[in-house]
Amino acid sequence: MAPGYFACNFIKIHRTLRVTPAMAAGVTRRLWEVVDLVALWEAYERGEKIAA
Repeated sequence: MAPGYFACNFIKIHRTLRVTPAMAAGVTRRLWEVVDLVALWEAYERGEKIAA
């Protein structure tokens, strides 16, 4: 269920916060998209290092 948690925290803008929870917590400054999640997942499966 990790993709679901990722989507809730990085992709979905919450009505009360008006940003994503990750943005509100200062983890990221940008709104992520599903394409970003897929790219991270593919890089992980290839064993590549992922820059933050």
